[in-house]
Parts: sequence; structure tokens; C-alpha cells
Amino acid sequence: MRSPHRWRRARRATACALAVVVAAVVTGCGAAQGGIATQEGIPKEIRLLGVRDHTGPVAYAGIGGARGGELAISEINRSGYLGKGVKLTIEEVDTAGSIETASAEMAQATADRTVHAIMGPTQGQQAATVAPMVERAQVPTIFTQAGSDGVVINDYTYRATAPMESYYHLATDYLAEKRLRDVSVLYNATFPTFAEIGDGPLPKQAAARGLNIVSSTPVQMTTQDFTTPVRSIAGKDPDAVVMLLTEPQSVTALTQLRQAGYDGQVIATSVQGGGNLKEAGRHGKGVIYPTDFSPALTSRKARDFVAAFEKRFGQLPDVYAAEGYDGMWWLARAIKASGSASRDGIKRGLQEVAKDGFEGAMGELTFAGGDMRVPGVLVRWNGTREELVSGGAS
Repeated sequence: MRSPHRWRRARRATACALAVVVAAVVTGCGAAQGGIATQEGIPKEIRLLGVRDHTGPVAYAGIGGARGGELAISEINRSGYLGKGVKLTIEEVDTAGSIETASAEMAQATADRTVHAIMGPTQGQQAATVAPMVERAQVPTIFTQAGSDGVVINDYTYRATAPMESYYHLATDYLAEKRLRDVSVLYNATFPTFAEIGDGPLPKQAAARGLNIVSSTPVQMTTQDFTTPVRSIAGKDPDAVVMLLTEPQSVTALTQLRQAGYDGQVIATSVQGGGNLKEAGRHGKGVIYPTDFSPALTSRKARDFVAAFEKRFGQLPDVYAAEGYDGMWWLARAIKASGSASRDGIKRGLQEVAKDGFEGAMGELTFAGGDMRVPGVLVRWNGTREELVSGGAS
């Protein structure tokens, strides 16, 4: 949470900057010591702020991203990647699922001249609301998740999560390959990423692959009982059901779907990754979903990341942790590429790194402007862990 001393530090930093201007003397306030995010060069401390959900319905995404970033920071600092004695630090602020809280926290963060860069909200609604604020204040901000439109809109907004629609074709490819042609869709229509996929890319991809969507049922973020829609779906007995729901919803809906008598293939999303299907018990076994990362990946980078994360946190990393990890390394590479941790320097560096891409825990990372792209992988939950279905080559 926010330190009670943060704004006192900000005032000291501002006063220190004014002293430089008036006296033309750098004493404890210069770039070499850190503190003023508009100064060029690499200070001894590069201060970051994480503004994302740690409580609320999608807290799992914020917590995972924060943990992945924490691991990356420990590696960056320990290795001296940014120079001898240079340290990245981050402070986390909980937006608690609230757009208003996210806006208020971002307003304070962007006004704080000791904050060099921000790791932004994971919820699409929050991210789209604060993106124009980021542009006005010119503070480089890297979002994870936040897959809706209106997030990556300027030179200071970046996203270390590939839009789900960019690799969701792996699901329709699989359905076509297995001749599972009649498909029912159940999707959260108030969660932007799922609404966009359910209304747009999924029907188009299905049509292109010769699939027939026999029903498409929208539900709300607040929906907790899926008895009526799943009974309708089970009655149609489609070859497969595509489920685009948040983690808590998906466990309930999947359980009720199986209890309604449906025993066909269920296709889900990366939200079901990281062992979230354990809560569904036997009902979760055999669910397949495309994802940007899985602990089952076999590349050296992925194996090293999984081992380090498990050692630090005592559990396997989820997709959100991988995104936070690769996003933080993107930031570190940006600082090194530009030779500056100033806000403008980080912006320049993020753009430079994006031109060539780099290998991360999620694979060979490329970029469409400030938007990350990943190969993606299709996995199956076997009841205890994820297994590769396709993709994820070494």
C-alpha cells in the first residue's frame, strides 16, 4: 500500500529540484542520487509505482502481475543490469476493483515527480479511463491484461499482454481439427475483453474455420448463478462450449454445466490458468484453453522463470505473473537502451526495445507499436496441472 511518507518525499524532491535551479548546485538531488523523474541519466534509485487490483473480483490478475514484477526486479538489481548500485524499487497501490480509485491513485502518481514509471491497472475499464491521464502527464505506463480498446493510445501507454483475440484462434483451429463443429458460447458481456471476443473475433474465426455457433449467451459481471443458461446449452448438446468468464464465474458455470448433463468439450481462456480450475474438481478435467503462458512451456527462459518463481513464492506462476515479469524486463531493457531512467528516456527506450522484440518467459516477444504479441499456446487441464496441446516449442 502507499507509504505515508511518499508525498513528503515528493515535496523534498521538488524542493531539491528548485534548489538546483536557483543555486545551480547539485547536492543530494542530482541524477546520480535519484529522486527527480524528469532528469536524464540513470539514478541510484529508479522508483516505480504499481496501481492495480490486489482485492476485488480480479485481484488474481493484479497480485500475479505484482509478483512477477517483484521477481524480475530482484533479478535486475542482483545482477547489476542497470549499473553498479542501481536499484529498481516499486510500491503497490490497491485499486480494489474501482475505476474511481484507479483514477484518483493515478492522478496522484503522475503528479509525483519521484515516480519514474507506472505499472498500470489490469482491468480494461480502469486502464482505458486512466490512459488519457498518462498522456497528459507524460508518465510511461505499462499495463498488463487490460485487453480492451482505448488503453494503448499514445507514446506513454504500453501493454505487456498480448490481446487475447490475437491468439484465441488456437481454440477455433483446435475445434476445426477435431471436427467439433457445433459450438455454444457463454460470455461475460460486461468484461470488455470477453465481450469483444464473444461479439467479434470468435464468430469470425468460427465462420472461417467452418464452425457453427448454435447459441451465444451473454451474462453480467455480477452473475453468480448460471443454472438457466447452462440448462439451455446442455439441452442443445453442442460439440463444444466456449466459456468466456472470469475465474470465480467459470468455476461455478462449469460445475453447473456438468451437473446439467453436458459432457462435451469445454474451451475456456487464460483466466483458467495458474491452477484456477482446481476449484472445479473433476468438472475441470479436460478443459482446453489458449493462453499466453503456461508452466508447461519447455523453452529455457520459461523453465528458468518457473523455477525461480516457484522458489520465491512456493507455487507455480500463472499467466499474470509471466506478464508482470516480462513487462518489468521490458522496462529494464528500455532504461538500458536509452541510457536514461527519466520519463522521456523510458518512453524512448520502450519504443526502441519494441522495434526488435526480445525473448521472455512467454516466448519470442514482438510488438505492434506499444502492444506486446506472443506466440500463444494451447493447453489442457488434466485435473492437477496443464499439459501442452499445441505450440510451446523449445
